[in-house]
Amino acid sequence: MKNLETEFKWECTKPSCFMRAVRVMRALGEVSAPADLTICDTYLDHADEPFSKQKIAFRVRCVNRQWEATFKTRSEVKNGKAVRREETLMLPNVKNLSQALLFLTHKKMWKNLNVRDLQKQFVLKNKRRIFNVTYQKCRAELSLDRFSILVCGREVKMREIELEFKRGRQKDFEALAARFTAQSGLTFTKNSKVKTAYLLRKLWSNHA
Repeated sequence: MKNLETEFKWECTKPSCFMRAVRVMRALGEVSAPADLTICDTYLDHADEPFSKQKIAFRVRCVNRQWEATFKTRSEVKNGKAVRREETLMLPNVKNLSQALLFLTHKKMWKNLNVRDLQKQFVLKNKRRIFNVTYQKCRAELSLDRFSILVCGREVKMREIELEFKRGRQKDFEALAARFTAQSGLTFTKNSKVKTAYLLRKLWSNHA
């Protein structure tokens, strides 16, 4: 059975957007105390980029010293909403990126993907603050992201607000996102972090 990730994304052009997002969300539902995560995502592919051609984003993530590999289908963000298939593989006893790549090479295949001898495409480093949100009969996660895209020897710093569906009634989640958008005045993002990184990589690689 496919694992689907459903989330909405909004632009954050200045730090005050984060404060506004939390204030509005607290007025709409029950919001937990925040938790902070430091996340490093390394996106991988082969030299001829078969994952990218299939619109698959494959990453190795380190968060709180735990390592995992994940692939997602790269769907378009429409009206701030993205729905993707997501599969995750835990990488036990892995302590760094080199060990993660070696683990995948030994595994050879995963979910019909060739995971041997993968090459780094770009890196996302993210300082994430998360809040658990309860609204009517749904649970969601609000994420405030301050992240850097490291690609082609350059660094781009950005901010983004995400609301991810966790469980409960989908229609309540959709209603929460609509009310949040209306009351916050925030603008939906047009491209995800990953899509932005791919676009920058293509642009800067062509001008190298």
